[in-house]
Amino acid sequence: MGIRVQLSKWGNSLGLRVPRDVAAQAGLTEGTKVDVEARDDGSIVIRKAQRRYTLEELVAGMTPDKEHPSWDDAPVGREFPNEEP
Repeated sequence: MGIRVQLSKWGNSLGLRVPRDVAAQAGLTEGTKVDVEARDDGSIVIRKAQRRYTLEELVAGMTPDKEHPSWDDAPVGREFPNEEP
């Protein structure tokens, strides 16, 4: 069973204090970003957020040795509207 905590008003929102032991077990520290999800059954799931890369960061990491070979299938049907099938 989990630890029971009480929600507090924080501006127009509700705040939840995460007990130190729970935070340590989940690897959370001050400033850690989390994703919060409400489920239909009334439960709330809080997960440590995964890092999101920008397009610029992804493109900067591209090198020829990391490029996947490109391939293309032959036409199958009416991809070229002026040709007979």
